[in-house]
Amino acid sequence: MTVPRDTVTGTLAYRERMALPAAAVVQLQLQDVSRQDVAATIIDSVTIRPNGQQVPLSFALTYNPARIQESNTYAVQARILLNGQLLFMNDVSYPVITRGNPRQVQMLLRRAGK
Repeated sequence: MTVPRDTVTGTLAYRERMALPAAAVVQLQLQDVSRQDVAATIIDSVTIRPNGQQVPLSFALTYNPARIQESNTYAVQARILLNGQLLFMNDVSYPVITRGNPRQVQMLLRRAGK
């Protein structure tokens, strides 16, 4: 039996005029962020190794539509790391799937620590 799958797709980029280091790693998560007082529930996560490819980078996160609750809020989180150090992350929410939100997002990441 195959489990039905749907996807959230998108691209991520940043404003800084700097090349993405070859060893950089991109971590993305599709999260249920409905509950304020608890950590988000991770629906799917993917790690991209760009290997010198530059932004914008495309991604796809998959989920089982039967597990999505229309009353909940879902969002995509992205981080770019180099040797475990955070380089970029999203500093605004990118809601998806429910409440009229799209299943495709264009994320603009901010430099960490700036």
